[in-house]
Amino acid sequence: MTTYEGGLASASVPQTPASEDQERTNRPQTVYDALFQDIVTGRLRAGERLFIDEIAERFGVSKIPVREAMKALEGRGWVESAPRRGTYVRKLSMEELHELFELRQILEPSITALAAHRRRTQHLQQLAALIEEGEAAIAADDFVTSSRVNSEFHSVIAQAADNTLAYAVIQDLELRLCRYFFVASWEERKESMRQHEALYKAIRDQDVDAARRLTVEHLRHTEAMAARSISVRDMA
Repeated sequence: MTTYEGGLASASVPQTPASEDQERTNRPQTVYDALFQDIVTGRLRAGERLFIDEIAERFGVSKIPVREAMKALEGRGWVESAPRRGTYVRKLSMEELHELFELRQILEPSITALAAHRRRTQHLQQLAALIEEGEAAIAADDFVTSSRVNSEFHSVIAQAADNTLAYAVIQDLELRLCRYFFVASWEERKESMRQHEALYKAIRDQDVDAARRLTVEHLRHTEAMAARSISVRDMA
């Protein structure tokens, strides 16, 4: 395993638990957050129908906060509704996938080049920690952690570029993309992790040209991987 500059600083910030009063106050948001996490982690599959009564029973709430949460999810494009058909998790599509990667190819090579120029020690620590966590997840066949780490890796690169707007855009893109990778093969995930390692080294060495070139290659690889993942889902 590669030894990285800066050690193994944690790549995520722990959340402070809310009090019971806060939980009651924020319950509609809690329903939204839980459903959102279930969607982006694949626990709720693309095309799966959402039943208000079942969700309300799960959270021990009335139907009102569930409807509010589902309305918010629909407004953000995570679920879709149709008359007499109910509400479903938005389906995956090659068209959306291509649009997402088209935007990534426009933005991310330049963002990674900026990160190579502007990165600080804390960013190198975070990237190193994520690579090692990703390697451990692959060794354990933990696809949820593997997908989360992949998204966080690209978000940290955007953070290292020191551009707040770029960081917000990349975070949104990564959230939308993570659903596309849950059927990806472990060999493809290993190759993606090797590419992350090469990107880390380019950023560490402040090699702007290599960072840009490796990003283009990595995006081509991951788009093909996601496209194959959709095909596997469709056949299943």
